[in-house]
Amino acid sequence: MRSSILAAAGLLAIGAHASSAIANACVKPNCMNDQSANQVANNFKELISAYTNTAADNYLTTDFTDYSDGVSTLINSGCPNGPATLGVATFNSRDAFKAGQGSQPNITFEILNVWHNCDVVTLRWRGPMPNPDAASAPNPQTQVIGIIVLETKFNGYANAQPFLIQTVYSEFNSGSWLYDLGVFVPNCPGQVAERACAA
Repeated sequence: MRSSILAAAGLLAIGAHASSAIANACVKPNCMNDQSANQVANNFKELISAYTNTAADNYLTTDFTDYSDGVSTLINSGCPNGPATLGVATFNSRDAFKAGQGSQPNITFEILNVWHNCDVVTLRWRGPMPNPDAASAPNPQTQVIGIIVLETKFNGYANAQPFLIQTVYSEFNSGSWLYDLGVFVPNCPGQVAERACAA
């Protein structure tokens, strides 16, 4: 009887060890925690709201890529055949991002939510209307809301930035943004539509 109990205990121990080994094998090394994820989210916020080339060099990988049809639509002033092609990378390198973002005014926004797994951070954000003068326009938009997915690359815990941003996927209600900027007037009930593409 005692030998049966010992054998059963041994089998349980082996099973537990095997389960633990399988679980550990499924966990990616160097997974970010909540603190690291929030740091990545706030790093990207800084790149948009208080841009500097130093921040871009510190927070982005050299092979950084940014995909956003929302941004490309703004670059095109809402026109379908503008200089930025939809459906491809808006910025295909860190240097391209630096040239583009560095030439734009800073945009403040509030981070509403942050979610993450081992190496991807997703944040939901809300910003004020980009043109305060739009408040006096008919049916002004009052805010812009968007979602950003940040794929990261592990940089080592010994570094100030353990996770660098490698790829960005960002979308937002660019129609409200274009309206707030006065690029076009939407076709609202009781309002004359004046649609025009900026030169």
